[in-house]
Amino acid sequence: MVDHIRVVIVDDHTIVREGLRSILELEPDIAVVGHAASAAEALTTVAATRPDVVLLDLKLNADGPVTGLTLCGDLVERHPATGVVVLTTFHDQTLVMEALRRGAKGYVLKDVDVVDLLKIIRGVRAGSLMVHAAPGEERPRLTRRELEIVRLLARGLTNREIGKAALISDSTVKFHVRGIMRKLAVHHRAEVVYTATKLGIL
Repeated sequence: MVDHIRVVIVDDHTIVREGLRSILELEPDIAVVGHAASAAEALTTVAATRPDVVLLDLKLNADGPVTGLTLCGDLVERHPATGVVVLTTFHDQTLVMEALRRGAKGYVLKDVDVVDLLKIIRGVRAGSLMVHAAPGEERPRLTRRELEIVRLLARGLTNREIGKAALISDSTVKFHVRGIMRKLAVHHRAEVVYTATKLGIL
């Protein structure tokens, strides 16, 4: 018997919801168990259906992405076992970071290829953090030690905690983090995990 990935679609456009449903239900391991057009409807539907994954559009009304981000946080708080995947037209790194900060497990643009979307849904169900990379982005080469540190950063560990886990000193951790940031072309520690995930490194 197939263990279906239960999905709820949250989008204020009926045509988008129906389109996604028809695509996803072609897959033998995915079942769309509900859909919603507003934040209130989404909270009710998710509580009733207990999905594995919620596909969430950030723009659910004229307020722009604010409502979607708030809903993302509410869903994660009320249903921590459900993976929220933001599916949006907003290609904005600040929004990505804010969505991830509020607990989203995925962030993907609406022009995503179906194969990639399915990969993201399955990855989130399996517990991975999935941010869709734009085509043609070059993947920097990280050493094995740097990859280990990025994975520890993704768990939210401090430099001291990373040092203990990796059996290296705090100063060595700082050295590696600086090197990782340089390779990923980011300026803040918080951007490391997002960029590494986006580029498919994590």
